[in-house]
Amino acid sequence: MHTAPAAGRAEHISLEAAPDVLATPAAPVRRKARATFTLASTLRGCATELSLLEDHYLGVRRIRGPQRTDYVFDLRFAHHQPVIVRRIAWGWLAITLTLLAAATVGFVGALSDTQVLWRSHGFFVGLAALLGTPGAALLCLRRTTESLQFVSAHGRAPLVSVTGGIGAGRTGQAFFVEVIKSIGAARHARPQSRQAFLRDEMREHHRLHQAGALSDEEYEAGKKRILQAHD
Repeated sequence: MHTAPAAGRAEHISLEAAPDVLATPAAPVRRKARATFTLASTLRGCATELSLLEDHYLGVRRIRGPQRTDYVFDLRFAHHQPVIVRRIAWGWLAITLTLLAAATVGFVGALSDTQVLWRSHGFFVGLAALLGTPGAALLCLRRTTESLQFVSAHGRAPLVSVTGGIGAGRTGQAFFVEVIKSIGAARHARPQSRQAFLRDEMREHHRLHQAGALSDEEYEAGKKRILQAHD
């Protein structure tokens, strides 16, 4: 049995039109917001602002330092179950604990060597380790993150990621419950055949990639998964 090349199948999914295909509606310039949620982290220099819009769209404003990305996506292409991703800065945690241990050993050694602390080599070792501990601990906290992600239905590409410290994934629960409800309502309001849905999901990935919401790697990986779902 002859199998079409991946590139040909990608073109088939993304470009072919049929009478029963419901093309992805172009997001209007403005839609009324039904609910909003913002999570900002001064420590990490990032913020995510979400707006649940009319007609089951989600507006996203993502701020990372001086960079800001704004985009809107159709919630019917989102998976209904969000994913929590935790990243622990184990390296910086180990450095913090090592410095704290070195400070303790240094000061204990200095106390046992002489009554005049600053005359002991151990005192200066302990002091240096103690001074370095807060900086290492701060970097550990900054690089330890928890993100709540909504990924695409078949491409599994991260459509939106809300990032903060440990526990951030549990904030805004009422808002995310409404988002999950809207995902189901979006598919009910605009029912499609599987092929039509996959074709429109591919187009939505392409649009979000052009908008800067998806990286090259995320876009290519998502496209590959959609093609596999089409087989």
